[in-house]
Amino acid sequence: MLFLLLVAGAIGGFLAGLVGVGGGVIFGPVLFFTYQAAGIEDPVLTPLTLGSSLLCTFAASASGALAQRKAGAIDWRTALTAGGFAAVMVVLVGRFVATQPWYDKDAFQLILGVLLLVVVVRMLTSRSGADTLSTDGARRGLFGIGATGAAAGMVSALAGVGGGVVLVPLFAGVVKLPIKVASGTSTTAIVLITAVGVVTYAVLGQGSDVPAGALGYVDWRGAAALAIPAVVTARLGVSVAHRVRVRVVRLSFAAFAAVVAARLLWNALG
Repeated sequence: MLFLLLVAGAIGGFLAGLVGVGGGVIFGPVLFFTYQAAGIEDPVLTPLTLGSSLLCTFAASASGALAQRKAGAIDWRTALTAGGFAAVMVVLVGRFVATQPWYDKDAFQLILGVLLLVVVVRMLTSRSGADTLSTDGARRGLFGIGATGAAAGMVSALAGVGGGVVLVPLFAGVVKLPIKVASGTSTTAIVLITAVGVVTYAVLGQGSDVPAGALGYVDWRGAAALAIPAVVTARLGVSVAHRVRVRVVRLSFAAFAAVVAARLLWNALG
C-alpha cells in the first residue's frame, strides 16, 4: 500500500507541475479509497479526505510555484487576487457545506467524478497555445479574476483539489494569459487556496473521531506518503512543461481520469 501511495504522489506532483491543476484530482480519489479500505466511514471519511488531499496539493503546488517563479511564468497580481477570493470561498464552503452531515461520501464521489470528467474533456480538447510568457494582452479586471478565484475556491472545498481545473482555462480564456503563464499563475494561486483550506479543515475537525496522527480533518501521516514524492516530481513537471509539447501526457492522464471518474460515479449512483 505504501508503494502505491508513493507512486500516486509522484504522478500527482508531476501533473501539478506540468499542467497547473494542483494534483488533487489524483490525491483525492487515492486518499478516499485508502481511507475507505481502512474502514473509515462518514461523518469522518469525506471531510478527512478533503482536508488531507488539500495538504498534498499544497505541498505539490508550493514546489511547482518555486519552479514557475524561476521560469518567470507567474502573473503575481492575478495569482494573489484570485487566490484571495478563492480562500474566502474555501472557508465559507468548508464551514457551511462540506462538513455537514448530508455532504457524505456519495455526494463527494458524485462531485469529484463530474469534476474528473470535466478534466478529461479539457485534456482532450485543450491546446498548448503560444509559447510566449508575455502578459501584455492580459485583462486584469477585478471582477473577472475575483469570479474565477471564487469558482476555484468552491471546487477546492467540495472536492479536495486546488481548483486548477477552473483556474487554468479561465486564466487563459478570460484573463487572456498565455497558457504557460496561466499554468504557473494557477499553481501559485493554489498555494494560497490550499493553505487556507488545510487550516480550515484542521480547525473544523477538532473534537471529531479522526485517526491517530490527524489534526482535525487533516491526516498529516497519511498525506505525507503522497506529498513527499509530489514535492520532487512537481518541479520535474514544470521543467517538462517548459521544454516539450504535452499532448501525449494530456491524453494519458485523460484516460486515467476517465477510469477513476467512472468508478466514483458508479459508486455514487449505483
